[in-house]
Amino acid sequence: MESPSLLLCKGLLLTASLLILRNLPAAALPASKEMRFSAAEGAKVLLYVPDQEENLLSFSWYKGKDANENFTIAHYKKSSDSLQLGKKVSGREEIFKDTSMMLRAVTQEDTGFYTLKTFKAHDQQEITYVHLQVYKIVAKPYLLLNHTRLKRKSASVLTCVSPDTGVDISWFFNYKPLNITERITLSPEKRELTISPVWRADAGVYQCEVSNSFSSKKTNPLLMVLAFG
Repeated sequence: MESPSLLLCKGLLLTASLLILRNLPAAALPASKEMRFSAAEGAKVLLYVPDQEENLLSFSWYKGKDANENFTIAHYKKSSDSLQLGKKVSGREEIFKDTSMMLRAVTQEDTGFYTLKTFKAHDQQEITYVHLQVYKIVAKPYLLLNHTRLKRKSASVLTCVSPDTGVDISWFFNYKPLNITERITLSPEKRELTISPVWRADAGVYQCEVSNSFSSKKTNPLLMVLAFG
């Protein structure tokens, strides 16, 4: 049987080992977070991550979520005040010393993730994944009508023609939102408006509007005239 003094020594050694482990530097995995930005096609957008300047030593921007040399946009080193451009620079970027990055004349191809990796004093590292969504400016739609002059109890079909997909479509009658009823119906994508049967009160000005998160455009007014003979 081991002496009490030896058991005490082993206990002290175990306690010391636990204290050493608790005081070891944090693991190499850097802290990470995610931010989201959006912009209209052709605009400029500032990708800004707050609270990055304190104790900053250097930072890098990458295209995508893979922070390696092949996807580098730019690397800034504070001690030498130097900026080194990477393989993924497009020429439309502007890098600021507070770690923010301006993208000019953005296109839908710019949609996706960007990665900001910062290096600070005391071996602190932080990764921010920035998602940019670029929305297309919608084209002006136009209306097609199956007949320009309609008779009572006939059917009228108006089509909102737009080259854009994934847009919201709204309809207007006499410059006010159109009321949908059992007689006035829309196709599932809202691109076709059917009035059946046509009543005298349906004569007037019709328009459709296409929109996304950043833009909207209406058709020219279309006057539907009813001939009840």
